[in-house]
Amino acid sequence: MKPRQNEPGADEVTRKATEQVARGARQMSEAAESTVRQTAEMAQQSSDQVQSSWRSSAGAANQLAERSLEKWSQMCGMTGEGATRAFQQSSGNVQAMLDTTTVIAEGLRDLSGEWVQFVQARTRQNLDHFERLMGCRNVQDVMASQTQIVRDNFEAFLTSARRTSERSTKLADEAARKMSETPLAPR
Repeated sequence: MKPRQNEPGADEVTRKATEQVARGARQMSEAAESTVRQTAEMAQQSSDQVQSSWRSSAGAANQLAERSLEKWSQMCGMTGEGATRAFQQSSGNVQAMLDTTTVIAEGLRDLSGEWVQFVQARTRQNLDHFERLMGCRNVQDVMASQTQIVRDNFEAFLTSARRTSERSTKLADEAARKMSETPLAPR
């Protein structure tokens, strides 16, 4: 049995279709990369805004605590060193919360960066996989390539999830350490 001959122009149609698919894949990749970049920038801005907000809130809380403590101290007849100690403790607690939220905001920025890196790496890798798919000559090659794509994406996801989990644990430990550095008021 003779191999089947391609119809005239079929190679040209196939070449054009392949080019069009490759062009579409590049455009999708560029769009995904742009989206990831914009997401990272928004995450950075959000992190900066959270830190700024907490700093200004901490300043306002300190002022409010100072005024409230003065009034409360006057009402209770508490003056001198006891009032000063109570104010210092309140101020220390507010500072501990501010320090802790700064650690958390920075940690969340790092975590979002991990996912941005994951998306960028997967986009590049999927384009490579797509090119391999385009080179497949039979159904068996397509099936083998598709299952490899799924496996690679799943492994990369698990690796990134593990790193994110480890970073989250470190973040929680660091936040707890910052909070515990401020001694509690004597009772």
